[in-house]
Amino acid sequence: MSVLICGAGPTGLVAALVLTANGVPCRVIEKHTGPSASSRALGLQARSMEILSGLGVADEIARVSYRLTGAAIMRGTKKLTQMDWIPPSSPYPHTYVLPQSGLERILRTHVSQQGVEVEWGTELVEAEHGGSGVDAHLADGSTVTTQWLIGADGARSRVRDSIGIPFHQDSTGETYYLADAALDLPVDIGDSAMWLGPQGPLMLMRMPGDSRTWRVFIDVSDRSETDLPPMTQEMLARLLTERGPQGTEVVSMGWTSIFRTRIGLAARYRDGNVFIAGDAAHIFPPFGGQGMNLGIQDAMNLGWRLSSVVARGSDARLLAAYEKERRVVAEATIRDVNARRKVFALRNPLARAARDALLRIGGRSERARRRASLQNSQLQTTYRDAVDHSAGGPGPRPGDRAPDAPFLNSTLHQLLGPDHVTLVHFSPSASRSRVDRSAGAYEVTVASEGHEKLRETYGVNTGQECFVIVRPDGHIEHRGSQRSTVESVMPLLVGNRKGSM
Repeated sequence: MSVLICGAGPTGLVAALVLTANGVPCRVIEKHTGPSASSRALGLQARSMEILSGLGVADEIARVSYRLTGAAIMRGTKKLTQMDWIPPSSPYPHTYVLPQSGLERILRTHVSQQGVEVEWGTELVEAEHGGSGVDAHLADGSTVTTQWLIGADGARSRVRDSIGIPFHQDSTGETYYLADAALDLPVDIGDSAMWLGPQGPLMLMRMPGDSRTWRVFIDVSDRSETDLPPMTQEMLARLLTERGPQGTEVVSMGWTSIFRTRIGLAARYRDGNVFIAGDAAHIFPPFGGQGMNLGIQDAMNLGWRLSSVVARGSDARLLAAYEKERRVVAEATIRDVNARRKVFALRNPLARAARDALLRIGGRSERARRRASLQNSQLQTTYRDAVDHSAGGPGPRPGDRAPDAPFLNSTLHQLLGPDHVTLVHFSPSASRSRVDRSAGAYEVTVASEGHEKLRETYGVNTGQECFVIVRPDGHIEHRGSQRSTVESVMPLLVGNRKGSM
């Protein structure tokens, strides 16, 4: 058995989908005895949806999700400002709200269709390097020997701890009540709103389904030095009256939780043949809806690399870039989320007044709203510092996400996929555009005439020859004008299957 995945959350399930798409045998074990019914993480951003599209699940997610359009900053029932999202350029330009349990159900169905069933109630207690890979010792006394192990088992990762990867984490000092509730609101707040009062933020976000269903976040840090009682319907009604939209009726309440925010980042993402991903590698507060998305993108980045090594015989050095690329992204995300957390948690009246004034200005600025929307989308995630970024000039560079544009009767993104590398050849001499498919690699020839939008998007002039190599995760590995360089780069990515290059 090639790969053992510990953890059946979004990170582990996406890793399984990427591996099975490439024909790599894997198992998924989960210590819990069955699926979780909790909401937990909610928002899927544009970049994650593009990845999930390549795995065949994004359209199904989009159909059952709620699409956020913006956020209001409120004071009581008065709207101070409205921060409307400006959808960035992507086939999936929104934030798609879907409870984590719903996402996991969709992912499990697709994993099952690939012949892999989650093994519930199967707990890993220790992992250690063995002579032929990794020995995973289970709670029932058995041992699974696997070539590779992926620890996607959450913030308390047993894989990470047993293999000895340091994970320094600190409490931010904030505690939140979380709840999913049906509310009758006295005022129209759109689909997301924040009350930034002296006791910290109170936030409401629309959930899919009934228009009265909301996710509630309430900062109760000032009360958290003592044990907090579980949230009740009466307590929620009182807190909304005191700190939110007065006159709100709590019709019913479902899932609730107490969430104490922490920040942590693993010292490394790999130890020999063991990798960690998702919450096992990084944890931080939920502001901006970034956490689950980082895990999905971790899984994609690791999955295509591992698949290329296992299924196509690529150089194992390809795996080293997983940590190099993804840990830097986690560091940057943690800095951004922590800055938001501090801004939202301000208690000083003067500081809060200055913050509120800046938010009102931002709400009136299209440029600020466009920038915030793009930042949340994660479409700007780049690995420029981790790859050869010598190619300059207009258009996307190595390490950047490959942007979409019309091509033939579809779009370029429709030709990308988790099981192949895509070589886009802007040819100054080809009379017609075409797509040549082979195992592990597609070559897309862009003819000398037509496809002006695609050329403009990639910064390639008519009459100019350019080769752009797009990896299975949709990021650009190489850009240049020499076929000889392409022929040296492609085998590193596709191993022994060089396709029709």
